[in-house]
Amino acid sequence: MTEGHPADFVCRGCGSSYKVVRVKSDAGLPHRMIHCKVCKQPLTATDGEDVLKYFLISRAKAKRQA
Repeated sequence: MTEGHPADFVCRGCGSSYKVVRVKSDAGLPHRMIHCKVCKQPLTATDGEDVLKYFLISRAKAKRQA
């Protein structure tokens, strides 16, 4: 993934699809934990000096219980 070019990402917890964009972070910018909007699985917020932004494309289908 290069800066400004979206990459595909699938949540390991539920299978929801995201587009991820890498952007340069400002020095001293506080880093927060981020989570999947569907299953609350933690997502990687940074990569080196870059911030990763996640955009939900499609929610995973609910699993049927037998």
